[in-house]
Amino acid sequence: MPKPSALSAFARVMFCGALILFIAPLQAAGQNPEPNPSYSPAQKSPAGDGVPSENTLESWLQSGDPRLVAWGAHDALVARDRNLILDLLSLAGQWQPLSGTISDPRTPTEMSPEQTDQRDAMVAVLDALIQMNVPVPADILRALAPDFGNAAAVLLSRMPPEESGPLSFDLYRSRTEHGYGLQYVSAALLALHPVPGFAADLLANVSVQAYVHVVLPGSKPNGMGFSGSCIGPSDGPREDWPMSGQYALSKQKSDGAMLLVAGIDPIYATRKQSVQYLGDGCSMSWGVSLGPGERFRLIAEMLSIPPEEIPWEICPTTTIEFQSLLQFDNDLLAFVEEQQDKYRATADALAAHDLVTAPEAEQCLPELILHLIDDRGKGAIPIPKRSDLPARVEWSSLPI
Repeated sequence: MPKPSALSAFARVMFCGALILFIAPLQAAGQNPEPNPSYSPAQKSPAGDGVPSENTLESWLQSGDPRLVAWGAHDALVARDRNLILDLLSLAGQWQPLSGTISDPRTPTEMSPEQTDQRDAMVAVLDALIQMNVPVPADILRALAPDFGNAAAVLLSRMPPEESGPLSFDLYRSRTEHGYGLQYVSAALLALHPVPGFAADLLANVSVQAYVHVVLPGSKPNGMGFSGSCIGPSDGPREDWPMSGQYALSKQKSDGAMLLVAGIDPIYATRKQSVQYLGDGCSMSWGVSLGPGERFRLIAEMLSIPPEEIPWEICPTTTIEFQSLLQFDNDLLAFVEEQQDKYRATADALAAHDLVTAPEAEQCLPELILHLIDDRGKGAIPIPKRSDLPARVEWSSLPI
């Protein structure tokens, strides 16, 4: 975060005038802020006990010292001092994404101490903006999104649809390595208020994983299972820094949760306090990512039908009794054609709802990945992978 400089008197007056028109109360939309942050014995404010004067907080926010900036944002929130909103927005507007200089912003060893301090200071700034219900312009959110996806998701959800649509589409398509929650929130907002090109992109990027069991005549396929785990970041000590709120995303409503997006699968945000950056990984966005299942359900929402009425599945299975290579190839192609006919029906339904154009409907079929599972036992004739499959169909390169 570059050292902030005070706005000129003229610029501050002009910015303040625009801000008065831009800021609108959001309580009516159900956005209830958390109680004011408080001090704990472990926190050592630069000013000692109590909240410093507004002039002092303004000087901290403009100091260029990340720790003072963090305390300035923290205490501005404690005081609910809306006169400092201009300074908070100015700091947010000066953010330069760290993701362009390091491979993983969550990994402290890849960051300099200065970058770590700058990031933690911006956490406090964004928390103050969120808790004081300050609208943040789209160009600022765009720069913040790569490093603070969950906070950007909260702020994005509060924008009017006519302002958030283009930005949501950009953030949805950015597919940043760690911004899973933000991408999903963007897609969920767009499903409620679609923009041109969104529905076609949503459908075309569904990756259908089809499992093709090959068995001997009269036999049954073997079962298979999958498992996964999630390890979240740990919160270590950070002396002389304030506790700041960060935002975890979830599909589960909990006490104190804020509703970000309504719809087929509501998305909520809960505020967690820490003295350091917690990241936007799976521990802060558990279950909130845009996988094939989420895309499938958002498509159903856009068609105003229950997901069960969509005629295809995201993980279909089929069993083919092997008698000869020619017979197997014919049965496999028949399965593929059946699946793609169902995809075309969905694309046609989206076109009938004016959600995709006719040319898009011809091009936006989901990708069908075939996983061959040979349960015929040892000594069976090898089955070569076909190279002449239809468009948008391919063999999986991953072993089962």
